[in-house]
Amino acid sequence: MDSNNIAVQILDYLSKPLENDENHFLSAKLAILDTIGCIVQASNYEKVHSFAVAETSVELSKNPFTTVKNFNSLMDSTWYLTVLTRWFDYNDTFLAKEWGHPSDNFGSIYTFFQRNNNYKFVDFTTALTKAYEIQGSLCLGTSLNKLGFDHVFFVKLASGSVFSYLLSDGNSDIVKRTINNILMDGPSSRAYRHFPNVGKRKSWAAADASKRGIELSQISRTTDEVYDTIQNQEDWGFENIFMKNSELSFGKDLDDWVIQNVLFKVLFPAEFHGQSAVEAATQLSSEFNQNRDKVEKINIYTHEPAVRIISNKKELKNASDRDHSLEYMVAAALLYGDLKYEMYEDNFSGFTEINELRKIIHVQEEPKFTENYYEFSKRHISNSIEILYNDHTQSEKITIENPIGHPSRREEAVPLLEEKFMKNVESTFSLKKAKKVWNEILNLKKDDEVKKLFSILIEDE
Repeated sequence: MDSNNIAVQILDYLSKPLENDENHFLSAKLAILDTIGCIVQASNYEKVHSFAVAETSVELSKNPFTTVKNFNSLMDSTWYLTVLTRWFDYNDTFLAKEWGHPSDNFGSIYTFFQRNNNYKFVDFTTALTKAYEIQGSLCLGTSLNKLGFDHVFFVKLASGSVFSYLLSDGNSDIVKRTINNILMDGPSSRAYRHFPNVGKRKSWAAADASKRGIELSQISRTTDEVYDTIQNQEDWGFENIFMKNSELSFGKDLDDWVIQNVLFKVLFPAEFHGQSAVEAATQLSSEFNQNRDKVEKINIYTHEPAVRIISNKKELKNASDRDHSLEYMVAAALLYGDLKYEMYEDNFSGFTEINELRKIIHVQEEPKFTENYYEFSKRHISNSIEILYNDHTQSEKITIENPIGHPSRREEAVPLLEEKFMKNVESTFSLKKAKKVWNEILNLKKDDEVKKLFSILIEDE
């Protein structure tokens, strides 16, 4: 089989053990805790929770990890957890040629081990690490967005392939058949992420992809062709039909690097290309508000992907549009010294003020920022902001090379990740239980039974 066949590469990777050193193991536990916090927070919103439950008649609990035990279907359970993970765009991120949110795979991994809990905790972290690695490394090597397709296709591949390996006990034909069936499914359009079609599909697309990956892993247990040539067959192959004859490839060897280099949204629920701009804007907020009557123009200097993805939107139709607008995010942060999700909503008290301010914000590319964004050894996500006044003076130009969720600032971020977790779960867990969950998951050992993780989340109920 040719060396660029991803079914062969993924199977080979899934078949090999990981080193599981302490840095990797800690990174996996932080990823788990951050995702748990996002799930619990979203479950407190009745409309969101009802949507995640969908048409099932499952018995509901205030704690989503109690609710998820009651689902009969693997796909429904995966959908439920992934909708809640992704809904408020506060889960982790990975940026490269393609962008994505590796914790979109958490729901599928959690679902498998909850139903099959005769495993060790290290088996859970290994499966999660490998899903992160598959998705992130595909993002490093292959751009779907430039072809008009959506990044959740990589979630379908990552969740589906890891789930298939677990479900089939590593059966090579079943795993390859699953991956090739996913290739035959193909990617979806990313039109719903861009004006004029932005909508809530952004919040459930990953759940749909992960759920479909699980479904195909189950279907692929049926004896059938493996479809070995579907990736690059000349007439009807994936690369010919969807990739315009470019190659579907990983950007690096598969190991445990991605989960250790994921980007956490520590402070702000905002698209990650703009996180450092929001951080800079909060530093300028006090000066801005003291001189509002003199402000003439605000300049943002950023990297090319931010210009292309989240900038220069004349009309913002809804909250899903606004949380991907660089100008809107920065305007809110300048006005209020912070950025919260409610600031994206139509009924926010400062909505008109934010919209007016964003009209005088100008965005342009800083080529050095773009260069450092793509350089593998740096992977910077830089932004600079300056305020120009009508008396020909200006503020200091504030530059944030990397936002606080970047791996280069991980030590600084961990206490803030804990604060974020406590805030996310406060409506469901008592402070005592929240601290207990945080500490006990951080202290889980590799050889602990995986059921201990589930017990920590639902005990005292």
